[in-house]
Amino acid sequence: MISIALTHITLALAASLFFRLFTYRRDGARFRRGVSLLATLIMGCAGAVMLYVMQGKLVVPVYAWPLVVLIAVFTASVMRCGGNLSSVLRNPTAWDGRERRE
Repeated sequence: MISIALTHITLALAASLFFRLFTYRRDGARFRRGVSLLATLIMGCAGAVMLYVMQGKLVVPVYAWPLVVLIAVFTASVMRCGGNLSSVLRNPTAWDGRERRE
């Protein structure tokens, strides 16, 4: 029963991730080929997950719940950034140690 719920949650997360990345509009953002290729790869993987779940070839076992949580966090961060994958990947608050050197 829990396995079926995890499988349905994974399907919903993969679908929302795919459609958010698919409908992203740049609107003046810089074009980065590497990030664009990574987004295409992620969309392909999310699409494959959707197809495998709908065909019944992929069933998420109960002990794989951390993977579902990881997908949920990644999907939430992509949604929060509006589908801009480069915003998800960079770390603007990284500490570089300048104030310590002064």
